[in-house]
Amino acid sequence: MLTPISISLPRAKSIVIRSLIVNYIRTGTLLPVFDHDPNDIRVVYNALKVIDSQKKATVGEGSVVDVEDCGAAYRFLMALLAVTPGNWLLTGTSRLLERPIFPLVNFLIKHGADIKKTEKGWNIKGAALQIDNIEIDTSETSQYVSAVMMLCENSKFKIQNSKLLFAAGSTAIERSPYIRMTQAILQEQELFHSHLLNLADWSAAVFWMADALLKPNANYLLKDLHFDKLQGDADIVPWFIKCGLSFVENEVGIEVHHIKHIEITKEQIDLAYTPDIAMVLATLAVCYPFELTLYGLKNLNLKESNRLDILVNELSKFTKIVKYSENKITIYKRIKDLPKEFYFDSYNDHRFVMAWSLFKNYGNVNIKNPDCIKKSYPIFKS
Repeated sequence: MLTPISISLPRAKSIVIRSLIVNYIRTGTLLPVFDHDPNDIRVVYNALKVIDSQKKATVGEGSVVDVEDCGAAYRFLMALLAVTPGNWLLTGTSRLLERPIFPLVNFLIKHGADIKKTEKGWNIKGAALQIDNIEIDTSETSQYVSAVMMLCENSKFKIQNSKLLFAAGSTAIERSPYIRMTQAILQEQELFHSHLLNLADWSAAVFWMADALLKPNANYLLKDLHFDKLQGDADIVPWFIKCGLSFVENEVGIEVHHIKHIEITKEQIDLAYTPDIAMVLATLAVCYPFELTLYGLKNLNLKESNRLDILVNELSKFTKIVKYSENKITIYKRIKDLPKEFYFDSYNDHRFVMAWSLFKNYGNVNIKNPDCIKKSYPIFKS
């Protein structure tokens, strides 16, 4: 077997972002970030620096906390600022300010928070809150619950009943990988030296699995990637094994090897809890090709771009796609040849940069604004 090609992955930003916030609430200190970290991690780090600086200031009218296009920072820091004394303006890109947050805002206001919407973002007057229980509709995102769970570390925030409640039809806590991730981080006694901070990002790793499936005999070593049981995107591994890949974990990471070519027929995959990999899987189906039905997509258009609509419009250039609803699409097996030259817009969405890069296995790929990949994978090179 050939020596595997070593692939560097970014740190798992969902883990690091939660750890940054929990550690700051506990200790008032900032965990280190690095030059090669995803921009979302740096956004949270810089926002916490602003919060910390303002908390220590004796004068001033308040501070602007700009979270750019980071949805996790938007929701997590909305909750943190609501219980942090001071006057705050939470803001970000125009797209971010259109993204879902009202269930969290309404929950915080119901329990005494002073939060007001403005054209520039949200004016927040932080003060101590007291909450009897946590009841938030997570049908749009589980980040609402994670945001409040992390506040449990704040001595000014009291929960008399720690039972987590959910509105009818929303995500169940036992099935949400991101809520389980938040729980695991809260259970870590000391985060500064935690092994969790060095885990690689599974969402980024899925690109390389898809790429390996398109390359006979591909053999990649995905460094610092482990079956950590925290990142839900790892749940796609059995499907890739069925399709011809092997996975071997060692102390360095996980070796992914394309061991045999499989004639993939009709596949159905539920992405309700792992929507970030939808773009790569859909593009993989077009490239391979095979018929693929994806469902659990109802929140894709609420992300950094209108992901579902863009996915259907762009991939329809190559094959037939049926959009049954906002929750389900079928990508039919491609029957015509792919071109040798591809032109795509990234739509300022890092996930599309990775997805469109799969076409490099068939020709030259030109992507408008590929630098937006820095949001999650600044060292990405396909």
